[in-house]
Amino acid sequence: MKLRTITFGFSLLLIGSLVMAAKEPVSKALTNDVVNQQGKVISIEGVNNNRTIEAKGGEIVQIEGADNKVVIRGNVSKLIIEGKGNTVTGNDITTVTIEGADNMVNIGSVETVQIEGVKNHVHYKSTKNKSGQVKVSTEGADNMVMKMK
Repeated sequence: MKLRTITFGFSLLLIGSLVMAAKEPVSKALTNDVVNQQGKVISIEGVNNNRTIEAKGGEIVQIEGADNKVVIRGNVSKLIIEGKGNTVTGNDITTVTIEGADNMVNIGSVETVQIEGVKNHVHYKSTKNKSGQVKVSTEGADNMVMKMK
């Protein structure tokens, strides 16, 4: 009985949240984005954002959300993606960290790639590692790190 009451309560909470989200104008819901730069950290949060970042070198770019398209001009020390369906294009990124699903990264150079999730892809042209190999750590299913010609 107690479990049924708790389940019913969560169901009401979920339905209430969906009703409130439906009342929000579509344009506001789709452009729920925040671009913030604090020191050397550039953060993009939200859904369906198209952004170009002009990096000066050494920045950390953090993307949180879904279906964002980000172009990074210049070199950054770290790219962190948390979410689903994000696409990032860039030059040289020392470390790429992805947590989520269906994210795509196309970059010039990378040294380290860390992936947790499903169907995330990182395509790169070169690495600055002396071994000639990118250091890769993946956890999940159907993740891919591939050198492009």
